[in-house]
Amino acid sequence: MIAFLAQGIVSGVVIGLVYALIALSIVFIYKSTDVANFAGGEVVMIGGYGALLALSFFQWHYVFAFILVAAVTFIGGCVFDRAVLDKVLGRSMPGQSIMVSMVISTIGLSYLLRGLVRVVPYTEQVRRVPPLFAGPPVFLGPVVVQRQDIAICVIAPLIIIAAGAFFRATLLGKALLATAENPRAAVLVGIPVKAMRSLVWGLASSIAAVSGALLAPKLLLTPDMGDIIIMAFAAAIIGGLTNLPGCILGGIILGVVQNLVGLFISSSAMAVAPFVAIMLVLVIRPQGLLGGRTAMRKV
Repeated sequence: MIAFLAQGIVSGVVIGLVYALIALSIVFIYKSTDVANFAGGEVVMIGGYGALLALSFFQWHYVFAFILVAAVTFIGGCVFDRAVLDKVLGRSMPGQSIMVSMVISTIGLSYLLRGLVRVVPYTEQVRRVPPLFAGPPVFLGPVVVQRQDIAICVIAPLIIIAAGAFFRATLLGKALLATAENPRAAVLVGIPVKAMRSLVWGLASSIAAVSGALLAPKLLLTPDMGDIIIMAFAAAIIGGLTNLPGCILGGIILGVVQNLVGLFISSSAMAVAPFVAIMLVLVIRPQGLLGGRTAMRKV
């Protein structure tokens, strides 16, 4: 029983780190623009298909696959912000909230990306992406760990640490934080707010796409892979929607809880576990486990 429990916890931590990465991209955008990005799941899906294209068609190394999906989605995120969201913001009326229109824009992007993938030949067939490291599993005592899981446990924390260091230790990261805290004050001190917002969308899209490339060897690759965004939102809400370390904690908690529910209760109950976790957190601590003080806002 102890070995069974340990296996469930380790597997949950692995998938939880992927949830945390996707949640990190959500928190980036929400913290900087107050927009909930519902297209993040489809960006994850694009990352998975991009990795499949690079590895299977071009026969590239995994490193170049990561670079490809990160670069393409970075450009795509910047273009979406400038071509769509900037126009939506430009048509806002004084005193009128524009957040609903911006959220609808992200939902439209999600349907657009899913539809574009479906018209590509062979994407309706279930695909598998080759693992980053091939070979037999590694035995850590009674726990069996796949080599792809080890890659996730190494790469995901490195990306998270790099993102945190970027915001804390670089002038560009501090400019992004200043833009998120007070856009008007940022403009007054010479920070290009529009460029910062586009950069945030690009960075968040790159992180989501790399998450998809990491996750694709573990899941079946289909155009509906983007539904995983529900898990990422759950992780972000559990940890605190404006707190970067919180989304990491939320992702790990969600992954472990979901895995243990599947092992000890029922595999069909795994789909319900995230929503139960969200409701419990919202009732006990609405701002999330590591979220700050709540504030009232008119929308």
